[in-house]
Formats: sequence, structure tokens, C-alpha cells
Amino acid sequence: MKVLQLPAEFAGQVNLTAQGLRAIGHKASNVAEPNPFGYPYDIDPRIKFGSRILKTKNPFIFFSWAEHFDLFHYHRSPYLAKGIDLKYLQRRKKPFFIEFWGSDIRIYDIEKERNPFFITDRSNSPRKKIPRLQFWSGYTDEVIMSDNSLDIFLKPYFKKIHIVRQRIDTDRYQPVYPDPQNHKPKVVHAPSHTEVKGTKYVEKAVEALQKKGLVFEYVRVHNMPHQKAIQIYAQADIIVDQLTLGSHGVFACEGMALGKPVICYIHEDILPTYPEGFPIVNATPLTIEEVLEELIVSSEMRYKIGMASRKYTEKVHDYRRVAKRLINIYRQRLNE
Repeated sequence: MKVLQLPAEFAGQVNLTAQGLRAIGHKASNVAEPNPFGYPYDIDPRIKFGSRILKTKNPFIFFSWAEHFDLFHYHRSPYLAKGIDLKYLQRRKKPFFIEFWGSDIRIYDIEKERNPFFITDRSNSPRKKIPRLQFWSGYTDEVIMSDNSLDIFLKPYFKKIHIVRQRIDTDRYQPVYPDPQNHKPKVVHAPSHTEVKGTKYVEKAVEALQKKGLVFEYVRVHNMPHQKAIQIYAQADIIVDQLTLGSHGVFACEGMALGKPVICYIHEDILPTYPEGFPIVNATPLTIEEVLEELIVSSEMRYKIGMASRKYTEKVHDYRRVAKRLINIYRQRLNE
């Protein structure tokens, strides 16, 4: 099967999707422009004239892709304006899917009603979100997602929601399990956005526990090259992800792959939808102090959860396993 992932990159997930498909024997490529995080890509869609680069996307380039690939997996947006590419694929009877990644469809008012801890990053206006959902539901009644946290936004528009989970290359993350003999654990928090991640609650809890006399080290990682950050995560005994969103992201997967206990707020309605053995330690802004204290005090608990975290990541989030789930979804459409 020949599959094209497009039109842009999201936290390295699009490239990993293509890599996973290739790893299990299929031909796959991903389209993306160079980005500041250096995520790899297979096809640069930009049009170059000498030293000039045109931002306008060339439909004839897309038409050539349509001849070459069997199936198209979109992430967030169409490739061409007004969905010209989707109309072309429909005429050619070429199947395609859409996958969303979170803030692209999360609507503040609805999220805030079910999640009292939710904090907007100002990208949650319905002005673009609802038209985006309406646009895609006009072309397909199926959607691919990494978890069930956004079902509330999707169900009014799509009949079928396929869950495949976030992707991670577990081979790149050699586990360094918390040392049961370490009585001064290192707590690491890496907020990409301090408000959204609930950093003030994390650091308030850290300060309170330090005043109580608990012995531990706290490190906040921010604005740091990814590879250097991974080196710090590998030294951690406890990783704190976020306390406001209600679901976990790629950072939590990285922490679990490294064999760490990861603290994160998972909304109670979504918690039952995660696979068996889900190891994330649940905490809210109201409970973070007691949850963090328990892990700081118990080196045995840190080690056991760290071991379970690595096993879970290999089983659920490894990019090759996710690719196998995707191929099953793709084949259903191709066999219709």
C-alpha cells in the first residue's frame, strides 16, 4: 500500500506515522516544510525559483501525488485551498482520512463546562474550530484520533472515531528506571506553555513539600533543544506533564518510554477509555501536592510505575504498533 501523510507536521507525529508504515512493509511518505524543531520529512512541497520560495501550493504537484499514492492521510487541514484536492480525490475514487491533534478542534466553552481546571491558550475560539469540523464532515464520516478526549467535539459531526494512540519510536528512548536506593529523587516538569500545563500548581506543590522538609530536586525544562531536554528527562525520577487539559500528550509518552512515573491530569470521564495497564498517575491542581508527596516518599512505587510505564509504551505507543492499527483502518476503506 502507498500512503501519503500531509500537509504539515505536528510534534513529529506525522513523520513517525510514515516511518511506522514503512517499518511494517508499506510505502509511505510525509509532506512537510522545514520547521524550527527539525522534524524529518520526505517531501518538501514548496515551489522554488532560484533563491525565491513561493508559498502558493501547486495543484499539479498534488495531482501527480494522486496518481502515485493509494490513500491519503490528512492532519488538520486540506492541502489545497477550498478542498480542491479532496474533490479531486473523490472524483478519482481515492480514499482519504482526517486526523486532528487537539487544539485544532477543542472549543473553550464546551471544554470549560466539563473540565473546571481547563485553561485556554487562546487557540480555542470556535471561530475556526466549528467550520473546520463542518468542512471535513462534508467529505467523510470517519475520523482518526490519538485518544477519546475530543469525542465530545467529534460525535456531532462524525459517525466513526478510530483511536490509534500517539506515536513514539521506543528504540530512541532507552529506559533509565528510577533507582529504588535513591532517596533524593529528581522531579522534572517541562511546560511548553506554563498556564496550559498548570505550572503554577506544580510549583506551588513543590514549594509546600520543600517547606515540609521533603528531600528532592525540582527541575523545570523550558525553551531547550529537544535532544538536550531528553537527556534531562532520562535523569528524572518523577515527571510531571500537565494539570489542566484532562488528557496526556507526546511528552508523557516520552517520559513513560524512559521508564518514569508520569503525573498528569486525566479527566475522569476519559480515564476508562485508555488501554489496560494505563500507568499514568492522575493528579489535578487540587491533588498534585499529595500525589507528588507519595511518589517522592516511596522509591519502590517510583520504580514499579516506571517499569509499568515502559511496558505500556512499547505495547500501546510504539510507532510500528500504531502503524498496524492504521493499516487495518485503511484496509477497511479500500475494501469497501
